[in-house]
Amino acid sequence: MANEGFLALNNVTKVKTPQVGGILDGLKLSDLAQNTGRVLSVVLDETHPRYSELGGPKAIGAIEYVDVRGASIDYSTAVKNQKYTVAYPIDPSSKKYPLINEIVFLTAQPSKNIQSKTTAFNTYYVSIVNLWNHPHHNAIPYSAGSNTAENSKNYQDTAVGSVNKLTDSTGTIKFGEYFKEKQDINPLKPFEGDFILEGRFSNTIRLGSTGGTSPWSSTGEQGSPIMILRNGQGSSYSNAWELITEDINTDASSIYLTSNQKINLKPSSTNEYRSYGNSKPIQADSYTGNQVIISSGRLFLNSQNDHILLSSAKSINLNALDSINFDTTGDTILQSGRIKLGSQLAKEPLLLGDITVTQLELILDILKELLVAASTAANGGGPVANLNNIAGQLLTKANLINLNQIKSTRNFTI
Repeated sequence: MANEGFLALNNVTKVKTPQVGGILDGLKLSDLAQNTGRVLSVVLDETHPRYSELGGPKAIGAIEYVDVRGASIDYSTAVKNQKYTVAYPIDPSSKKYPLINEIVFLTAQPSKNIQSKTTAFNTYYVSIVNLWNHPHHNAIPYSAGSNTAENSKNYQDTAVGSVNKLTDSTGTIKFGEYFKEKQDINPLKPFEGDFILEGRFSNTIRLGSTGGTSPWSSTGEQGSPIMILRNGQGSSYSNAWELITEDINTDASSIYLTSNQKINLKPSSTNEYRSYGNSKPIQADSYTGNQVIISSGRLFLNSQNDHILLSSAKSINLNALDSINFDTTGDTILQSGRIKLGSQLAKEPLLLGDITVTQLELILDILKELLVAASTAANGGGPVANLNNIAGQLLTKANLINLNQIKSTRNFTI
């Protein structure tokens, strides 16, 4: 089984000593290129001691560093309040801020004073040296070169995923003021031609395609593009060095932009698309056309100034396990050819309020006239007592009916 972490790096450097601590024997500091430095601090806000001295907001992203060849102690923990050499980010628009104890490539390039002085140069850092080939961090402490039994044990632990324990005052590798090493973040597995951006915290962007053994390559034409944005690895693995692929069903938040790939999405709710009858949409895990899939614990669409417009060549389906709610202080307007409630097969028409009331009023008027006639009916020149009494009672009740009360004041149709 291949070694990982510090052990893997030890093997790459072909150190002859069997001790894990021999890693720094292979990484001879004097043999390293002169344009590398070990990061001691990073200016991220005004709390940095040299924030104002280095230019305030202009200093954001600057680092303090020491030459990796000449350091004799772990400056990140042993020495405080001392001014070290400064380097600035070389790219103003794309910045990857290093951690303490990461090693960076350095280059000398013109400073803002180059117009007045041709020898005005600043030191800039270009990128982080990829010591561990892992997106979470690539820090290595100065004291990693020690061959003490305690450190050797700790590096062996690192190789199988343990937090790196050192013999400094903090008991752990110093990465920064609050950055904590996590053991549940894995690097993404690449496929031919991929362009992958990986943040330190399992936030990734993959510009890939159909091909190889990727989960989205079971169908479609080879080389068809796919773009995957992921924030938050969903599953944990016993080995933090294991290469993984995105999982739309377990990752915290995802956006998939596909061309003809099939994505194994398990929707929270479909209710079997019963409202469609025999013309149901293709299930989420079977569709192979162009589509955008957004998946997360919660989706919130917010329009600050204008409308939210949903437009579809076929249908718009709202599907939920609990309920579908509409809340507004204004009107709710449904303008449609036909509206079916309860089922796609609904055939019973709804009653129109005004017309229904008009028709019922006509019927009521007829009944009233009948009751009036019955209340004064006579037989052989005299009244019919029983008919007169009952008709009079019914006429009194009929006069109490107000048909306008059956009309809604909030729901209207045409």
